[in-house]
Amino acid sequence: MASDGEQQEQQQEQTFAEAILGKETFSARWMQRWLALSATTRVVFSTALFAGLLFIPYLGAVGLWDCWETHYGEVARMMIVRRDYLYPFWENAWFFSKPPLTMWMQALGMQVVGTVRSGGQLGLYTEWGMRVPFVLLSITAVTLLSLAVSRVVNRRAGLATGFVLATMPLYFLLTRQTVTDTPFVTTFVCAMACALIGQLDDTTKHRAAWWYGFYFFAGLSTLAKGLLGVGLPAVILVLYAALAVMPWDGPSLDAHLRWLTDGGFRKDVREGRQPMPVLWAQMHKMHLGTGILVFFAVAAPWYVVMSLFKSVDDEGKLFWYRFFVHDHLNRLTAGVHTTTPGGTFIYFIEQGGFGIFPWVALLPGAFAIIAKLKLRSEKKADHLAIIAVVWVAFSFWLLASSATKFHHYVFPVLPGLAVLIALFIDRLWEEGISAHAVSLIFGLVLFVLVGKDLAENPKNFTDLFVYNYDRPYPQDLVTKPIAFFSRALWTGDLVTLVLLAFGVYLSFDAFSPKTREKVTPGSRAVALLMLLGGAATLAAVASGAKVSATGLVGVAVAVVGGFLGWQSLRPKTEGRASLQALAAVLALAGVVLAVRGFKNPAGEDSLLRSLSEPVNIKGALGFVFAVAGAMAVVATLMRARVMLFGTFWVLAAGFALWFNWNHWVDLSHHWTQRDLFWRYYSQRQEGEPIVAYLMNWRGETLYSSNTVEQYRSGDYNAKLRSLVARPGREWVLAEQKMLSSLRSAVGADKVVTPVDKDINNKFVLVTID
Repeated sequence: MASDGEQQEQQQEQTFAEAILGKETFSARWMQRWLALSATTRVVFSTALFAGLLFIPYLGAVGLWDCWETHYGEVARMMIVRRDYLYPFWENAWFFSKPPLTMWMQALGMQVVGTVRSGGQLGLYTEWGMRVPFVLLSITAVTLLSLAVSRVVNRRAGLATGFVLATMPLYFLLTRQTVTDTPFVTTFVCAMACALIGQLDDTTKHRAAWWYGFYFFAGLSTLAKGLLGVGLPAVILVLYAALAVMPWDGPSLDAHLRWLTDGGFRKDVREGRQPMPVLWAQMHKMHLGTGILVFFAVAAPWYVVMSLFKSVDDEGKLFWYRFFVHDHLNRLTAGVHTTTPGGTFIYFIEQGGFGIFPWVALLPGAFAIIAKLKLRSEKKADHLAIIAVVWVAFSFWLLASSATKFHHYVFPVLPGLAVLIALFIDRLWEEGISAHAVSLIFGLVLFVLVGKDLAENPKNFTDLFVYNYDRPYPQDLVTKPIAFFSRALWTGDLVTLVLLAFGVYLSFDAFSPKTREKVTPGSRAVALLMLLGGAATLAAVASGAKVSATGLVGVAVAVVGGFLGWQSLRPKTEGRASLQALAAVLALAGVVLAVRGFKNPAGEDSLLRSLSEPVNIKGALGFVFAVAGAMAVVATLMRARVMLFGTFWVLAAGFALWFNWNHWVDLSHHWTQRDLFWRYYSQRQEGEPIVAYLMNWRGETLYSSNTVEQYRSGDYNAKLRSLVARPGREWVLAEQKMLSSLRSAVGADKVVTPVDKDINNKFVLVTID
C-alpha cells in the first residue's frame, strides 16, 4: 500500500504539471488561455515544440557524416544536375540499392538553399537544406504518435510517449542524419499513429481519413526503405487482428464462411438482421479495398518504372535483381555488406539498451504491465498496448533474424517501446510507487549497468548510427578536462551544484510556513545540511583551492548540530533526547573536522584535492548518471512521485539537449570532409586539382561535386607521381593513417604539408610542392 505521504500527494496533486508548477499557476490568465485550447491542439503544439527545440538547433552547423549521408547526398545532387529524379545515378553509374524518397527529400532541400553552384563548391547552407526535411518528418512522427496515444488513453500518456521517444539517443541521433532509416521509421510511425486513431479512437469524426493516412504513409515508407516499409505495419496489424479482434470460435468462423458463400446471409447483414462477421467488419472499417489503391498510387509507380528499366548498375545488375533479391532477400538471409556478421539475438538487446537510455530503467515496469494484458479486453488502452507489444516483438524478431546487422537496425523497435514505457509512466503516476516498487528495483539495475558502460565508453553512442565501428574515435573530446570559465571544471563544482539543488528543493517543504507543523526537525536539519554543505564546497572551490574544504564542511556540520539542538528545545518536540544526542554528535564531529581542516595547510587537505580534480566528459557522465540513480532510489524509498518523475524528466531532457546541441557538433568535425573542402576551396589557386588518395568514403565525391580525381585502383602510386611531376601545387585528401604511404609515393624531393591536421582525426588534407 502507498504510504501516507504518497496518498496525500496523490490526493493533492492531480497532474504532473500541477505538481511541478503548483495549482496556483493554473489560475493565471495565460494558463487559462492555454487550457481553453482543445486537447488535440495542446498535445500537438507541446510535443512539436519540444521536438523542434531538441532536433533543429545546430542541425546544419556541421558537415554531412561519411559515408551514408554523403553517398545519398551525391545521388540527390546528381538528380538536380541531370534533371532526372526518376533514375538515381552515382558517380558514373546507375544507383539501384535504395529507393528514392531519401534522395527526393535531399534534392528538395538542396534546391531550396541553392546547393548546386558553378565551380564545384556546394552552397553554404547545403546541410541545412538536406537535413531540415528529415527533421520535420521526425517531428511529425513524434507528434502524431503522441496524439494517437493521447486520444486512445489520456493526455499524460500521449505527452509521455512523445517525450520518451524524442529523448531516446538512437532516435534523436538518426533524426539528425539524412539516411534512409530516418524517413522509413518516421513514415512507419506516422502510418501506425493513423491506424491507432482509426482503429481505437471512438470519438473521431474522420475515421476514413485516418485510415487513408495509414495507407498514404505506408506508401511513403515503402518508397523510403522498400518492402519493409509496408511489411512491418501490415504484419503488425494482421497479428493484432488475429490476437485481439478475430474470435476463433465455431460460430464466428461459420459466419465468415456464410458471408462469402451465402447471398441471403449477406442480404440479412446489409439490412441489419444479422451482424457483420468481425473480420469483414474490420476490413470495412479500415477501408481496405480503396486503401490498397491509395497505397499503390503512392508506392507502385516508381517501382514499376524501375523494374522495366533495362540498364544495369556498376555491378552489372538490373534494378529488380539488385533491389529485391540482393538488397532484400540476400541481406536478410545471407548477409550483405555487414560490418558485424554472425551476431546473435543478444546483439540488439545490447544496442537497444544503449539506444533508449535512460528509459531502460522503466522497461521492467512496462513488461510487468503488459504481462497482465487480456487479449480480448474491452479497454482501448489494452488494445493499444497489444499493438505496441506486437510492434516490438515482431520488429525485434525480424531484425534479430537478419543475417545483415548494423547497430541502428534496432531503430524500428523504439517507437513501440516508447508507447509501452509511456503506458507504464501513466500507470505509475496513477497507482503510486509502492504498487510498482519491484519493477523499479529491477529497472535501477538496468540503469546502473547500461549507464556505467556508456559513461566509460561514450563511443557506444556514436556507434549507434555510423557505418564503421572500428573507425578511430576522438578520445580527446571525452578525456580532456571540460572548460569552465577561466579554468577546468572541477569535481567540487558538480558536488556544489548537487548539494545546493537538493538543499533548495528540500527547503521548500522543510521551511515553508504551510508545512511548519508537519515537518520534523530532522527534515529541516537535512535540508540545512545540504545548503550549508553546498555553501562550504562552493567557498572552497571559489577560493581556488586555497581554503580547506574539510574545515568549511566541519563548520557546516557544527552549525547544523547547533540548529538541531535548538530545535530539540522547542515545546512539544518529539524524541527530544534522541535529537539532543544527534545534535551533540554532529556538533562534536563538526568541531573536530573544522579544527583538523584549518590546522593543516590547504595543500594537505584530501577532500580539497578531490574537489579540485578536473572533470572530463566521461567523469561528468558518470557523475550525472550516479546522482540521477541515487535520486531515483531516494524518491522510491520516500514514495515521492514528483521527485522520481522530475529526476527522469530532467536527466532525459538535459542529456538529450547536451548531446544534440554540443557533443554531436564536436563529434561531427571528425566524421565529415566538409571542413577540409572548405579549406581547399578557400586556399586553392586556379588550375590546382584535388585528388582522393585511396579513399572511398563518399564525402570526397559530394563535396567536390564529383570533380575529385580518385586514385584508388590500378597503379595509383604511379598516377600520383605523374600528377606531382607537373608544375605547380597539388592538393591531396587521404586518411591520416595513409600519410606516410603518401609521402613515400610522391618521393623525397616533394614537400607534403598537412593543412589543419588536427581538425579531423580520420582524414587529412595536404598540399604537395
